Formats: sequence, structure tokens, C-alpha cells
Amino acid sequence: MKNLKFAAAFLTVAALLTCGGETATELEATLPGPTPERVILTWNGPPTSTQAVTWRTRIPVKGARAEITEARSAPFLGDEAREVSATTQVIELATSEWNDDLEFSSVSYHSVSFTELEPATLYAYRVGSDEAWSEWHHFETASDTPEPFSFLYFGDAQNGVLSHWSRVLRTAYRTAPTAAFAIHAGDLVDRAHQDLEWSHWHRAGGWLNATLPSVPVTGNHEYRAYDRERTGDPVLALQWRPQFALPEVADLPESLAETVYTLDYQGARLFVLNSNRSQELQVRWLDRALEEANRDNVTWKILTLHHPVYSNTEDRDNPGLRSVLLPILQRHGVDLVLQGHDHTYSRGHVPVYMQPTDSGPSGTASEDDPKSVSTVFVVSVSGAKQYEIAADRWDRYGEDVALDRMAENTQFFQVVHVEPDRIGYRAYTATGSLYDGFELMKGEGGEHVMVDLPVVQEAERSHANTPPYSSGHWRD
Repeated sequence: MKNLKFAAAFLTVAALLTCGGETATELEATLPGPTPERVILTWNGPPTSTQAVTWRTRIPVKGARAEITEARSAPFLGDEAREVSATTQVIELATSEWNDDLEFSSVSYHSVSFTELEPATLYAYRVGSDEAWSEWHHFETASDTPEPFSFLYFGDAQNGVLSHWSRVLRTAYRTAPTAAFAIHAGDLVDRAHQDLEWSHWHRAGGWLNATLPSVPVTGNHEYRAYDRERTGDPVLALQWRPQFALPEVADLPESLAETVYTLDYQGARLFVLNSNRSQELQVRWLDRALEEANRDNVTWKILTLHHPVYSNTEDRDNPGLRSVLLPILQRHGVDLVLQGHDHTYSRGHVPVYMQPTDSGPSGTASEDDPKSVSTVFVVSVSGAKQYEIAADRWDRYGEDVALDRMAENTQFFQVVHVEPDRIGYRAYTATGSLYDGFELMKGEGGEHVMVDLPVVQEAERSHANTPPYSSGHWRD
């Protein structure tokens, strides 16, 4: 009788898994237990000497902690590991109606900050408790000198994250296996508070999230009302701060905590903005932060935010953001701006000789190659939801900016390689094909020279010359 019951249960699960039933896999991915899940690395301190890790479990789990040691080839890593106690907080997912279909209402998030680490050192760590431990993972601290490094950059994942975006992430890792971190430029998910969507995002990243640090940016889809009818005010996703341990800026309000921050990595300073809230307040902070970067003689200044300074699509322009942000970028010589939101691809630049005005730069864009440029702007999309580029492209902005490359109906990832005297940028499609690229070199006077790379595919990808696209196809 016992075997018959087991067989019946097995057949029931098999039927759910094979008959289009996402129920079984979704429940497995969402229901927490004592074993650590959604393990992810971020930073809330200097990458040369710190590393943060968060994970989640069911409640209650007592004595949550991590173990860390310098990585070595011999086993028995725990023999020399030091323990670091975790900070634990319980999150009430039932706060939002978007989680009404869950079989549980609360979950524990645990966070550890490893400190006093040695630069340029490979570490092994695991997280857990007496009930269950994760596997051992590796991460490497940044060098304290301006050594060359690469990072990954992803535009919006948002839709079809597990079914379609996961392949992009995996192809990116295969293309750049030594990348130091990954920027996610907003709209990581579609419905901010829905735990199932965050489950899909973490499942897509899998073990890679536990060894490749993430630099997340808030998009508009990270903000939503708690109720499904959206009658309440949009608020930051319930899961955001518990699952990402990020820097907090002392002179910014609590409403922007862990959504606006800077990170230094081997000669580059990364500035992360929250383009959903308090733009003018952030721009004043950015002005001061960029002044400090110039005093510190930072070689490369890279900005990432969700909403584009120069938008690609109809009815999505952001003139208010551009009017307050662009003069600051020009004044302080920001090198590269990485954005999302428009579900298309574009890469363009502002010529170096343009002087900023109250409304932006002024002058005439140069068509010379190599190009004299000041700031390079990129908009990209890594997920399955795709839009059309506006018919007039960037012509709406006049001759103040030049569009160098565009694409539609294509999932992308980018590999950015940073050296003391140049930035190498490559945009790849989901299949790993090189589509766009440039080399950005800095002269003795701080000016930039940009050289476009020849690409394998010369024709611009568009809805007219790619397979048919239908809205919602990612749900198949």
C-alpha cells in the first residue's frame, strides 16, 4: 500500500510537470525551507576589502551565519574558516496582494558583510545554519591598483525572465567568464512585489549570483502599489533591500537608501542613480560626488540609471531628466552612461567640443572616425519584451548628439573592458554574436577619442528584417 501511494504521488507530480503545469515548478521555486536559497553577492563597502552576501530561508532559522576562508585547492575548507554572524529580518510578503497566491506569508532574509579582506584575493565562503548549509562559493576581491578588468551590463530583463532571459545571462558568462561584476540597469522584474517573479530572477542567475557580484539599479517596475488595482502609492519592491545589501549615502533621504550609491573598482568609479524618484535632489548629490571623483583623479567615471537621457522610442522621452542631468555629466566629464527602459538598443555620443548650456550641449555633431567625443550613451535590453525605435530616431534632439548604432527585436548583453588608458565596449546578441563595439581612449588632456569596431553583422537589426514579434510571446 505504501508503494502504491508513492507511485500515485509520483504520477501526480509528473503530470503537473509534463502537461504544461508550471504549478509544480513555481511552488518548488517559491516555497522556502531551511536550506539557503537566492544566495547573491553585492557590495556595501569597498570591493577591495569587503563583500556582502544575502540569502533567504523559511522562518524560523536560528543562528544564521557565514563561513569564509582564503580559497585553496585542498578540501576541508571549514577547518580554517572564520564565522560571521548574519543579520536576519522577517519579511511579510502578504503585505502585498501580489502574493495572495503563495502558500506562506513570511520569509527570513539573512545578510553578512565580510570585512578586513585582502585585495586581489580569492575567497571561499558558504552560508547557512546548523540546520543546513549552502555549497562553498568563490569570489575575488578587487585589486587596490588600477588593474584592467571587465564587467557585464544588462538592460531590462523584466519579462520572461526564467524562460528567455536566463539564456542571455548564461551566454554572457560564457563570453566573459572573468567578469568582475554585473550591472542590471533596472526593471529586473515586471511586478515589483510579486515573489514568484523574484524567484524566477534568482533561478535564472542560479549559482552565478553567488560568485559574480551584482550591481542592481531600480527601474520603474521595481516600484508598484501593494494592491493589484494600483490604487495605492507606488513603493519600492518588498524584496529589494532585504535581498540586496548596498551602500547607503548619508546625505540622501531614507527613501533613496540602497538605490543611489557609488562603487570604486580598479581605477573606475561607478555612479548608480534612481531615476524614479527625487531626480533634482540626486543630481545635486551627483554634482558633489563627481567633483570629489575629479579631486581623487579617478580615471573613468561610469554612470548607470534606468531612464535614458536620450530615449529611443515614441512617447518615452525624458526632457526633465535630461535638462537637470546632462549639464552635470558634461561639466564633470562622465565617460559612459548605461541605461535601460526603452526595450531597444542604441549607442550614441556627444562630441567633445560641445559646451553645456542650461538645456544641454550645443554645437554640431561630428561624423569623423575616429570621433572626438565627451560622453557615450547606451540604451539596451536583455529581456524578451521588445519595442520599436522612434521613426526619427535621435534626430529629435537635433545635432547635439549622434546616434552611432541601433537595433530592434533583439536580446543583448554587453561586455565592458576597462584599462587605465581605454575602455573597450562590446554588445553581443543572445546567441553570442558581436553586434556593436567601440574603443574609447583618453588623451593626455582628458579628451576622448572613440573608434567604432567593424562588426560581423553590418545590417541594423529591425522588426522588418528579424522574425515576427508578437506582444506577450515570452509567456509561451
